[in-house]
Amino acid sequence: MSETSEDKTKRRYLALLKGHQWSHQYSVFYDDLKLSNQLLTDKEPFLQTLRKHYPGQPFLVRIQTKMGNGRGDKGLQAYLMILTTARSDGFKEIVDKSFTSNMNVISKPLVGLKPFTIADAINNQKPHDLTRVFGDVRIKRWTLLNKEMLVPV
Repeated sequence: MSETSEDKTKRRYLALLKGHQWSHQYSVFYDDLKLSNQLLTDKEPFLQTLRKHYPGQPFLVRIQTKMGNGRGDKGLQAYLMILTTARSDGFKEIVDKSFTSNMNVISKPLVGLKPFTIADAINNQKPHDLTRVFGDVRIKRWTLLNKEMLVPV
């Protein structure tokens, strides 16, 4: 039986997540959740700047969806979940300069088994339905920046 594209995407992402050291997580999402349909185009300059500003640090970037924006607004929005190997000073400033809209950034350390908890959730659940935000377009769900800087577990 051949592997579906969805399964291949999940398998390759989980191999990176579980096979390498990640110690910090950033979530980047729109202040106005109605603007999150612009994420596919807005993220490109951000990723380029991130790669250049932190050349010695790998970043595993995944597009996900969530309900609401934490301020009482209801609705589905897309956001970036970013894993990296260290706290990135100046990260919020790069987000502010790269995106055309006001963005929120949540930063937290990944302690203990948290990367494996994330991996289990991704492995056991269906992928987020990105068509509900972006429509019927082909989307690359994740990106790895500065691959040569990865540290195996």
